[in-house]
Amino acid sequence: MRSHKHDRLDRQVSRRTFLRIVGSSAGVAILAACAPATPPSVEPQAPAATATPVPTPAPAVQGEGMMRPEGSPKRGGIVRTAFGVTMSSFDIHQGGGVSALCHMYNGLVRNNLVDGLRTLVPDLAESWEVSDDGLVYTFNLREGVTFHDGTPFSSADVVATFSRITNPPEGIVVPLSSDYGMVDSVEATGDLTVQFKLNSPRAFFLNLLADTAAIVYSKKALDENNQDLRSVIAPGTGAFRFVEHLPAEKWVLEANPDYWDPELPYVDGLELLHVPAWSDRGTAVLTDQADMSWNVSKETWDEGNNRPESVQANKLANFGAYWAVMNCNKPPFDDPRVRRAVHLAVSKQNLAAAFGTQELINLTRWVPQGNPNATPPEVLATLPGYREDKSEDIETAKQLLADAGYADGITGVELLAAAGPQGELLAPAFQDMLKRSLNIETEIRIVERATLPSEQQAGTYQIVIDTRGHGVSDISPRANQWWRTGGSQNWKGYSNPDFDALLDQIDVETDLDVRKGQIDQAQDMLDENPPEYLIGYTFHLPMWNNRVKGLSLDNRIFAEWGRIETVWLDT
Repeated sequence: MRSHKHDRLDRQVSRRTFLRIVGSSAGVAILAACAPATPPSVEPQAPAATATPVPTPAPAVQGEGMMRPEGSPKRGGIVRTAFGVTMSSFDIHQGGGVSALCHMYNGLVRNNLVDGLRTLVPDLAESWEVSDDGLVYTFNLREGVTFHDGTPFSSADVVATFSRITNPPEGIVVPLSSDYGMVDSVEATGDLTVQFKLNSPRAFFLNLLADTAAIVYSKKALDENNQDLRSVIAPGTGAFRFVEHLPAEKWVLEANPDYWDPELPYVDGLELLHVPAWSDRGTAVLTDQADMSWNVSKETWDEGNNRPESVQANKLANFGAYWAVMNCNKPPFDDPRVRRAVHLAVSKQNLAAAFGTQELINLTRWVPQGNPNATPPEVLATLPGYREDKSEDIETAKQLLADAGYADGITGVELLAAAGPQGELLAPAFQDMLKRSLNIETEIRIVERATLPSEQQAGTYQIVIDTRGHGVSDISPRANQWWRTGGSQNWKGYSNPDFDALLDQIDVETDLDVRKGQIDQAQDMLDENPPEYLIGYTFHLPMWNNRVKGLSLDNRIFAEWGRIETVWLDT
């Protein structure tokens, strides 16, 4: 075993050997390093889908993995953010609102804030080693780290956290579980060393650990709460500590004076304002009621681009998407012919246009554009279900409904959607196309967005319009969560044994060309027997006041609603 300090993969195996071992990684923190940032003034276009080589991650900017922004950061002030921060659970691993809660926690590794998320840097693990076969990861943990309640951090916390993820106790639902199906064991080999043993190599394993949701909880908090933190704001090790939570209004966090990186944070605290509507988020930044937002409406984003003297904006690739999730356990969507009819007949182009004032939706297939295994846009535009001319697709869809016993259409279908633009724009557009193209009549039910996961877990829906994404753009982690039989987020009950068998091959295949062919075949399978209706992957439109510094927001290469401890205010 050779030393692997920080994020230098080339110190333990050669680039060629690494690629042959792990296959085509499309982990965003690695793959996206090849893609240039999109200038904010450019009108949105789908990213190129050419085969992009996987670069070796570069070292951290400076210091022992410590992130340091450019310039001379000033201290003090409160950063106000504007996005939705309501949630029905405080347990990040059980679906809690990670974009609000993550500021109080750390993971083992993370995406680098100061270089536009182009590299991986140490977090609670200050260094690591990887065996030559890619099956054993040994993490060397930081000394002197404490949780906000004063409890010392150790390897026991990492083991407790990831044991709960990989093998959730009865009654605990962890959507991340399917991401870690390749992990055979997590063991402490010392007070400050921990070892992950994999049953097969994964190119994107470190990227999984860098996901904003892959935070480490304290063993003490887990044990004291019977492994269930849904109603508990558990102490973390992060740069900010909990002060106050006013439901449907805001979260208030203060700087942690005992943070393990004594340089950070620069600001005194965060106010995370609950602003669910994208237009209101943009307005809040434009009127100086908030300092920044991760995603504003297209119309307010356009306005921000016209105010360079006070506001900046960017357009970021995003590996999240909008979906019309069909409950495969309930008629009529338990019949694959009905789901395929919807896939064929509903126009993705029309849905994107209907939502265009709020968020930009790409024409995308099951693997998002920007991943080297994505279907090229020029090919995608010719495929049934994706092409703009729907005449032939609608005729095929009507025949599928007739074969399924619904020649006269379907009535009494409930369409669930979140309050705000999804319920006001996407849901009615989807409803209209179902009626006009297939004579499927739906009734829209609007709920608070934070309740959508619990509704899906409970199965109390027929169709739900929802957003869902993954921090790694490779098909393996998302397919294992969403489409594999029994996947940890496959609440819709989709099951396709042929797809599962092919996914088993994709997970471990090391020949890049063979794997690409398998992924193409998997996408064909999903088109023929759709688990849900993919509306499309999106761009995110962040906007921020000029005084917000230290986050490299103008240089980011993908969207991450995560921690911001390097932020400072140039007042």
